[in-house]
Amino acid sequence: MKMSEFIVRFYNKAYEKKTIVELTEAPVAAISGVSESDAQDLNKAFGIKTVEDLATNKYVKLAQGISCFSQCSGEILDRAFESKEYEDLGKKPVHAIAGVSEDDAALLKRAFGIDNIVELAENKYVAVAQTTVSIARMLILFTL
Repeated sequence: MKMSEFIVRFYNKAYEKKTIVELTEAPVAAISGVSESDAQDLNKAFGIKTVEDLATNKYVKLAQGISCFSQCSGEILDRAFESKEYEDLGKKPVHAIAGVSEDDAALLKRAFGIDNIVELAENKYVAVAQTTVSIARMLILFTL
């Protein structure tokens, strides 16, 4: 997929002429499917305003770490320490993450339909934001 195809597919029409680096600073509502109301909820919950904010948000990253740990717990820990409890971490509500309130979790539910940690970790809008930021950082590194 060409860069322009990526942008057209995952960003609103008003942002089609932006560079990938410019998109990192675009409002999160620039991502196709993220409404202004969703963006307001993300801002209220976590102070997320831009695509880069969504991609690098500490609660998103914590959710991704917890999700990975819960999916791989049988491979990480020695059998003597394995527990179903670790596998179930990803199924816990988002507000189980320290620093995320029930109100914040309700805003994520309203914005993106997120019910648990895995759903936050694997959210398609998060994936678009993180891909955008990763590509932009790579382009910046290789143009220095």
